[in-house]
Order: sequence, then C-alpha cells, then structure tokens
Amino acid sequence: MINYYKTIREIQHLYLNDNRPWIIGFSGGKDSTCVTQMVYYMLNNLPLEKRKKWVHVLSSDTLVESPVIQNRIKNVCRKIEIQVRKDNLPIKVKILRPKLDDTFWVNLIGRGYPSPNRWFRWCTDRLKIIPMTKYITEQVKENGEVIILLGIRKSEGGTRTQTMKKYEIEDFRLRKHTTMQGAYIYAPLENWKESDVWSYLLEVPSPWRENNKNLAKFYRKGDDEIQFIVDKNSLPSGGSRFGCWVCTVVERDRSLEGFIEQGESWLEPLLKFRNWLKEIRNERAYREDTRKNDKKKKIVAKRLGRKYIPPEHRGHKILGPFTFETRHEILRRLIKLQEQVAIREISLVSPEEVKAIETIWIYEGDNISSIADVFKFPKMSDFTVSDYSARNSVFDLDQLSTICNKNRIPACLIEQLLIVEKDLSHLSRRNGIYDRLEKVIEEHVINEMSAKNGV
Repeated sequence: MINYYKTIREIQHLYLNDNRPWIIGFSGGKDSTCVTQMVYYMLNNLPLEKRKKWVHVLSSDTLVESPVIQNRIKNVCRKIEIQVRKDNLPIKVKILRPKLDDTFWVNLIGRGYPSPNRWFRWCTDRLKIIPMTKYITEQVKENGEVIILLGIRKSEGGTRTQTMKKYEIEDFRLRKHTTMQGAYIYAPLENWKESDVWSYLLEVPSPWRENNKNLAKFYRKGDDEIQFIVDKNSLPSGGSRFGCWVCTVVERDRSLEGFIEQGESWLEPLLKFRNWLKEIRNERAYREDTRKNDKKKKIVAKRLGRKYIPPEHRGHKILGPFTFETRHEILRRLIKLQEQVAIREISLVSPEEVKAIETIWIYEGDNISSIADVFKFPKMSDFTVSDYSARNSVFDLDQLSTICNKNRIPACLIEQLLIVEKDLSHLSRRNGIYDRLEKVIEEHVINEMSAKNGV
C-alpha cells in the first residue's frame, strides 16, 4: 500500500525547491484528479509566505468531447476555481481549446480530411497538442522553465515505463519533455497502482467538494485512462470514457457504448453518426480519386508525356479528401443531430465553424451559391443563413456575369476572389490576403486543368 503522505511530502519538497511554475494536466479522470487533489492540499497546508509560485491546472476541450464528460469537466473546473478563491491559493484553472482553423469539423467537413485512423491520425495534434504546446511555450518564455505534473503510472504498460525511464534525470524524478525545451515532466504517481489511486480518492474527500464516488461511476471494467496529452504517443480516445465522441481511430467507440448501456439512450444517434463516419472513410464513392498534391504531379506528368504512378499505402491506392458532396452530406447530418440534442443545451458544432467551413469550400472552388444550398430541411436553429453565409450580399451576380463574359474571365473565379476580399475587409492590416487570393487562383487552375486533362 502506497504511503499517501510520503508522496505529498515529496510534492511539497519539489514545490519549495525552486521558482519554476507548475502545470498540471487535468483530464478529469482518476489519475489527474488524484494529482490535482494532492497538490491542492499541499498548497493549502503551506504558510501563505511559502506559496511562492503559480500552479496552472490545464484541461483540454477538443470541442468534440463526449458530451457527458465535457459537462462534468466544466463543472469540476468551475468548482476548483470557486474553492481556490476562497482559500486564496496560487492556482489558475484554464480550459484549452483548438483555434477555429484547427477544429475537428473545420478540417473534416471544411477541408475534407478523411475520418482519422491509425495511419492518419490528424486530430490529436490539432485538437490537443498544439493548444497545450502554445500555452506551455508561453510559460517557458516568461519563466525560463516549467514543470508539468501528469498522472502517469509505470503500471499502465511497458511502453509507458520505457518512455519514463528514457527521459529520467538522475537524483530527482524529473524528465525532460520530448520536444519542448525548458519543460520537465514530473509524475508523482509513477509507482502507484490503480488500486492505490482509488483508495486515496475514496478515502480523502475532494477539497473542492466534489464527491469522488461520482467519478468512480464514470468508469467501467477495462476502461483506459486518457491522460492530458503531451506527445503523439497517446492512446486514441475512443477506448476511454474520457475521450472524443467522434473518435474513429478505434474499431468501436466503447465510450459512447458504455454510456448508452448505462441508460444514456439519447447518445444513440451520436454513436450511429460516428459509426457512419468510420464506414465512409475508405469508400471510393465518398472520396476524391486523387490528393491535391498528387493532382499537380499527375497534371505535370501528363503534360510531359510521362506515366504517373499513384502512391499506395499498405497495398492500396491513397484516396483524396472527401468530395464536396460528401462534405455537404456530413454537415446536413451533423446539423440534424444538433437539432436532436439542442434540448440538452449541448453544442456539437458552432456557427463560427459553419461559417469557416463555407469559406473553405469557397476557396476550394465549390459551386454552391451559399451554404443554404446544402440543406434540405427548413429549420437551421442558430445556423441562420443570413448571419453565417460568407456569400451573402457580396455582389450583383447578374452584373458580375455580364462583365466576366465580356472580358472572357470565369465568373466563378472572380466571385471567389471577391469573397476573399470581403472575408478580410474588416481587418485594418490584412496580412495574408495575397496568399489567400493566390490559393483561390491555384485551386481554380488545378481544377480546370484536371478537367481538361481527364485527371
């Protein structure tokens, strides 16, 4: 049996040892809750004059978290913040989110990225690692070095143990971060077993008055813990209760299945939608035949009279992004799903994401007149066309068509360029506008040449 007080004394010793701020990765699971709770008690028992440095409690919201877990983590973070103010502790609670351009739906529906799998797991970096890295890097610039506290344990598996030993620093239980200079990892629970974690949580009450027995209810036999991610070697979230509801990296989403088995039947449409995203990933009918970069290579090869050999992965031809038709269908189904869960005040996709999606479609040459064209049902709730359509009231289409025909210029290209101009018109310094205009022209040329050359 682990001596809890010995671990807390070690935590206190490290805290008082230097002025490097701490960052706790709080996933809301048992291990990160255990670490956060022990650090809280340690700080609360210190004299005021010894609480010298800040502790940052960081939680990650990918915007596609399991709705049940997302609500719970937000509530817990709110309780911690309230209690911190009462106890006057140097703790900052921050929920990190991906920037709009990196969100799951902007990439999957907007850019047509295929549903993530083991070999193309594009989501982890954008949704979790980049927001976390940005925050930690800012702290390193401000303070020189930081220490990241994680609830990882050696008993979790051989790979985890090997990684922890590889970066260990002699004479103290710190490890260099694998990619971020100035950041060190500290794992106070590294020698604990799962039973030790639960014993502590169920014996020692939460300082922010959260019943840890409620946390235990979120686990079922065989659950994996999703840690606060600091590198790309993390587990896919679909195998854990504390993960994304759209995770298609795993074969089955046991997270959603588990909640449904326990009576959360309202999650069934979400599971059905997730399974459909996984099914269509490798279906040729839903994907472009060629990736964008390969299109360019194919055009050049044909112009030079050379044979183009398409790339393969594991013996299969590599397909391109989802077609515009597929992206339209995914958005239609997602908005319908949003309507179904609206009564629970749950947001699956934001109006800002919908507008960003439409803008990307425009840049890439989609031939819809507005995003309203993709919807086949009247009610759009918060997604009102007049509010979120990038094409709305940009210009007189008839007049544009007349001018373009007279000058033998494709009207669709000029329309797209004008939308880019409008999209950035509110900025005083429109950095990047020429790059965006060139991107629209490049997309148009590639599509035109592809059509002419049968690519």
